[in-house]
Amino acid sequence: MAATAEDRIVELQKRLLGGYQLLQTLVGIRLRSVNDPESVRHLTWLSDVTAAMELISRRMTGDGPLDFAGYLDDVAAFWTRACEGRAVRIDVRGQATLLPDSHLLPMAIITHELISNACRHAFPGDRRGSIAVAFSRAVGGVSLVVRDSGIGADGIEPGEGLSLVQGLVEHLGGSMTIETAPEAGVGVRIRLPLEAALAH
Repeated sequence: MAATAEDRIVELQKRLLGGYQLLQTLVGIRLRSVNDPESVRHLTWLSDVTAAMELISRRMTGDGPLDFAGYLDDVAAFWTRACEGRAVRIDVRGQATLLPDSHLLPMAIITHELISNACRHAFPGDRRGSIAVAFSRAVGGVSLVVRDSGIGADGIEPGEGLSLVQGLVEHLGGSMTIETAPEAGVGVRIRLPLEAALAH
């Protein structure tokens, strides 16, 4: 008996997840044999992005539209494990909101990248702190805010990570603002319009 279209989709989704897991394994193997700091940084970034895509893809295999707030719980759990042994707390507040398919992967990568930046740069040494993630509906779209209580800065010139986020936000027709000051942490606020995306 021929497989139904739904069965084929489920099988394809399983293969896709397997591909992400294999890529993370390959990157992990490569990281063990690389000493150059730049290579380590790039491979670590690739591992983070792959993790973001795997986490959102797991949510996409369920029935019905994907609630992005549920994905944020998965991301918080991922980075809590990554920060194990450090005094860094991650808090998530997500308002149940359905995103169009065109926004799911970019938003997953944006969120992962912002939390990654905070985990890796906001709390040097044994510094304690917290990262707060808030996702909510806004007029005509959605709002994502990622704020840390870390070291902050006089100002921030977007490096590769924030430049990637800025590019994805612009791709989705949104806007991004950054707030920071010495010893006052960093806050990144993103606003994305949804009306046009949901109409298609």
